[in-house]
Amino acid sequence: MTSEPIKVLLVEDSPTYALLVRSMLAADASGSFEVTTAVRLDAAIGRASAEPFDVILLDLVLPDAQGLETFERAHAALPSIPIVVMTGLGDDALATEMVQRGAQDYLPKARVMDGIVPRAIRYAIERNRARMEREHYAAELENKNRELEDELRMARDVQQALLPHSYPRFFRDALHFAHCYRPAAMLSGDFFNVLRLSETKAGVLICDVMGHGVRAALIGALARGLVDQSMAVAHRPGEFLSEINRELAGILTHTGIDAFASAFYCVMDLTERHLTYANAGHPSGLVMRRDAGAVDWLAGSGKGTPPLGLIGDAAYPAFETALAPHDSVLLFTDGLFEAENAAGEEFGRNRLFDAVRRRLNSPRDQLLGELIGESQHFSGHEEFADDVCLVIADVVNSVGVN
Repeated sequence: MTSEPIKVLLVEDSPTYALLVRSMLAADASGSFEVTTAVRLDAAIGRASAEPFDVILLDLVLPDAQGLETFERAHAALPSIPIVVMTGLGDDALATEMVQRGAQDYLPKARVMDGIVPRAIRYAIERNRARMEREHYAAELENKNRELEDELRMARDVQQALLPHSYPRFFRDALHFAHCYRPAAMLSGDFFNVLRLSETKAGVLICDVMGHGVRAALIGALARGLVDQSMAVAHRPGEFLSEINRELAGILTHTGIDAFASAFYCVMDLTERHLTYANAGHPSGLVMRRDAGAVDWLAGSGKGTPPLGLIGDAAYPAFETALAPHDSVLLFTDGLFEAENAAGEEFGRNRLFDAVRRRLNSPRDQLLGELIGESQHFSGHEEFADDVCLVIADVVNSVGVN
């Protein structure tokens, strides 16, 4: 069985060199060559556009093109065909430039008789095949990346749509809310929810899934579903987190996924005028006593309790504090205070506490924006390295009995 001949387009206006090349290719014992000759560049381009060729042997000095222009015109018109340049100019700098611009090889005419032309042709064809494969794979990868980016954008839109954009209404319009959500990547593992437990009782949950991106977003979506599933005990914070944790740990163990999520959940009871809350490995929230001019950390740090999803039978104790008219409860994820400056120093909880204390009388939206801005100013970066979520609940009116 004989292999197909290699189809060569020889672009050469010198009959002598054309004859030498033909003779050398005809004498090569390792394969057969089918040679077509053109003496002008325009004619060669027209011929190669009309029929397939495996390689072009191109002289740089032709009646209708000279030097580098010869190669550039040929390569622009026939980008998929490998070109081996043959010239008597002897300019190494020119040779290097043409190889950089896409020529597969450069052969001085003085070496035509050395027997290197057949080998140069084969190498040029193989290098061009490898180049075409790389470009094909790169184009496929680019298309896949574009499709993935489109899907991620759609997932981001869905994730944004799942966040509360309007808040539940309560008796006498007694509670007002605001939030700020800054994902570090296109998708985030941070989320929050405001639950209407009754006309005078609200549940506020904030959650931070380990990491960020697609994996964190998927675990976050799973946790959101478990929130809805656990509404029967949502008025009891400790049981609420325990129920979510038990279900999440079971799913993660069954699927072999190594992940967890910190969470802080509080119930604001406007009739009894108290705040009940539980913590699952999350930064403690702050209560702003606006009338008293004070800010307090909510007791019960999350350091002593495991995050959700790690220990299936973990228990989360509940804590309670008074809740007066004009008090505000501020919850946040750790991306806010873990922002680092150029020296590697964190913004930290103490700076966050001081920033809140200086803004006791600020409206809630202004407060959240300025806290974000102060953390950014400290770090020197507009973007956060981790997802950031803040939510604030203001007690506007009292509905309790005296």
